Amino acid sequence: MKARLVLLTTLCLLMAASATLAETVAGLPLHIKTLADGVIRVWIGDHISSTATTALATEKGVVVIDTTGLPGVDRQLRDIIARELGRDDFVMLINTHEHRDHTGGNAVYADCEIVGHELVAEGMRGNSDNSERVAGWLTTRLAEQEAELESLAPNAPEKARLREDLMLNRMELEAAQAGLESVPPTKTFSDRMVLDQGDTTFELYYVGGMHSASDIAVLVPEHGLLMTGDTMSDKWLTDTPGCLAAFAVRPGIHHDFPLLIENWHRLLARKDDIRTLHTGHWNGELSFAGFEARVGYIETLWEAVNRMAGEDGTLEGFLAAYRLEESFPDLAESPGFSQRNHFMTMSELWRVASGQASAAEALYALIDEGAAEAEIQAVVAGREAARSGHYFMEAEFNARGYNFLRQDKVAQATTLFEITVDLYPDSWNAYDSLGEALMTAGDREAAIAMYEKSMELNPDNTNGRDMLVRLREEASVN
Repeated sequence: MKARLVLLTTLCLLMAASATLAETVAGLPLHIKTLADGVIRVWIGDHISSTATTALATEKGVVVIDTTGLPGVDRQLRDIIARELGRDDFVMLINTHEHRDHTGGNAVYADCEIVGHELVAEGMRGNSDNSERVAGWLTTRLAEQEAELESLAPNAPEKARLREDLMLNRMELEAAQAGLESVPPTKTFSDRMVLDQGDTTFELYYVGGMHSASDIAVLVPEHGLLMTGDTMSDKWLTDTPGCLAAFAVRPGIHHDFPLLIENWHRLLARKDDIRTLHTGHWNGELSFAGFEARVGYIETLWEAVNRMAGEDGTLEGFLAAYRLEESFPDLAESPGFSQRNHFMTMSELWRVASGQASAAEALYALIDEGAAEAEIQAVVAGREAARSGHYFMEAEFNARGYNFLRQDKVAQATTLFEITVDLYPDSWNAYDSLGEALMTAGDREAAIAMYEKSMELNPDNTNGRDMLVRLREEASVN
């Protein structure tokens, strides 16, 4: 019994020592994963969706792919990479795209050649211009998270994730407020580039237009590695996938779909050279089958939208012909896919192929800036044109109106919902939304009239029924 007790005590001491010696960076757990001889992947945190930095020892020196975007963290990770690889001859940093959480630590590797797509620098300038807005958002978010953490029970399982998220956001706020030096790539390309590092080759392929304008994929055939940045993932390892949450064509960024699809197919043709795919964040995984399916999804939609736009089709017809569950049943429940993401992809593809912009977005901007009524009506009148410069989608009008309400811009919301009612006079939901805006504005009688019209069009509108009861009770009291 005594020997057993001694053994148990020794094991406990060893476990305690192991826990004590667990390495951290900036207070967050450090993870080091060996991918191959001379190839490692490092990241911080057990719960947060932090960037994973990959480092490869080559004949010409150490090559690093992506930074965390936090210079203090990246300086420590550089030292850790040197320690793990047994060498500190860093020669190159590759940025998979422009976003701050991948390029914000570029200054740490300013002594190296920095490689990225030619659009990275422009994107980084946008990051710098948005620093004040990001800092404001983070300040608000931190206060919310601190209050949420305080409200949780001591043993609440979500506390660990929230603590890590708080630590990361504090570091990001510090970085945003510091106005850190922006260090863009020193070597760029537009389509494809091959980097010869002696015993190791890095093949760079432009695949932009999805997550960002400057996305690239990096193939290292000697190690069978394909790194896809933040463009896609078909498995999430945490409940907060972060940048990997959406596989969608995003509005407002540069697109070159023929080149994107061509380069994707070049990578698909290299299947025998690819053993492992890695995403830009540690908490997402990607299989070759998942990669292939996502390429097929975009390719199918791109071919269809060009055909339908050329035949004077409409966005409504395009959406009806390619419903997510019916046309892509295997992807409907896959990570990155949702009705919202599918709609965003299809509407942006339509905009690119047809040349039509969103009428809802145009009117939202005009109303927000206080444009003249004639400018607003010029857009509205386009709905009757045979081939307008805008497409009209009721769902977008409704969403934009509620954006105004969330910003307490009640007058603007009312104006946009009034336009929506004029455009869609048979829509019960349009009247319901206008009723809410009028109720928020304090115009009870007008709100009642709108909810009554909504109920007339749809007697099953339970929200309208509830609002009418509330408004009539308020009227009777006053």
